[in-house]
Amino acid sequence: MENEIIHIAVENVQKQLPIQLLYKKKGQYDGVLIVQYNQLKFDFYVKLKREVRQYVIGELEDIQQNYKGVVLIAERIPAKVKVALRERKLAYIEANGNMYIEKDNIFLLIDANKPLQLAKDKGNRAFTKTGLKVLFHLLIKPELINKTQREIAEYTQVGLGNIPQVIEGLKETGYLLRLNKKEYAWENRKDLFFRWIEGYQTTLKPTLKKRRYQMRKNWQEITLNDGIAVWGGEPAGDLLTNYLRPEKFILFTNEDQANLIRNYNLQPKKDGDLEVIEMFWNQDLNQKTAPPIIVYADLMMEGGKRNEETAEMIYNEQIQPNL
Repeated sequence: MENEIIHIAVENVQKQLPIQLLYKKKGQYDGVLIVQYNQLKFDFYVKLKREVRQYVIGELEDIQQNYKGVVLIAERIPAKVKVALRERKLAYIEANGNMYIEKDNIFLLIDANKPLQLAKDKGNRAFTKTGLKVLFHLLIKPELINKTQREIAEYTQVGLGNIPQVIEGLKETGYLLRLNKKEYAWENRKDLFFRWIEGYQTTLKPTLKKRRYQMRKNWQEITLNDGIAVWGGEPAGDLLTNYLRPEKFILFTNEDQANLIRNYNLQPKKDGDLEVIEMFWNQDLNQKTAPPIIVYADLMMEGGKRNEETAEMIYNEQIQPNL
């Protein structure tokens, strides 16, 4: 299905413009797209996304810094993301033929076609709700992959039967290579990280239990139970960088409502300023905040210039060195 998106997008662009597009599956990322318009010819690295979220902009800018061109190809791109891509002169093509390329002496823009809804393909078990929980722990502790499947299951708190399916899914997508009978080696962990972010936003987080409360005092005056409850989102971003003034508040915990009210002086309220979300990871990973990967993902989901700048700081300082 992913290659189908590329071929559909290329075909729909060429129906509208006197332009030649040639896609080749080679090199890094998701292949190369050769663009020929009049006497001009350009090569772009392809970044393929079925569903697009705001965080992809940083990923594309990172590629653009190291290579001469990158193009995002996706089934559909949200309007505000397209605006942000154009502001940064990052090329994109949608499956319906909408596109933007601005490079040297050419400027191509189509934005009038209605979205296409392509058939859904069978998901990889590594990127289901349970698979994403396992993968989250593997991203933080890459050495975990060479533990026994029972140890992985116990650490990630999922059923043992899920582990071989997750491992097989990672092998199928090229993120895991078998070194010998007992050991694996990781490949393209940076790409895997961004794929996990996408899955967290679209598949995992929507299924987590959520409740709303009103805080009765400043969030900085609330003393959380060590490891049991941790800040996420904007307050966590502030704690990790001292760069953000929180306006929206996330708390991760599995404490019940009675304990939340008693321990943190919270009041249940449908439109309260605090969102309490189920903690799905091993509490050993907690420090003063949720793990940086979670903080990064939630800041990018919330959006806004200051959040995105904070997320970028967290990525550069605490996430990228481990990928």
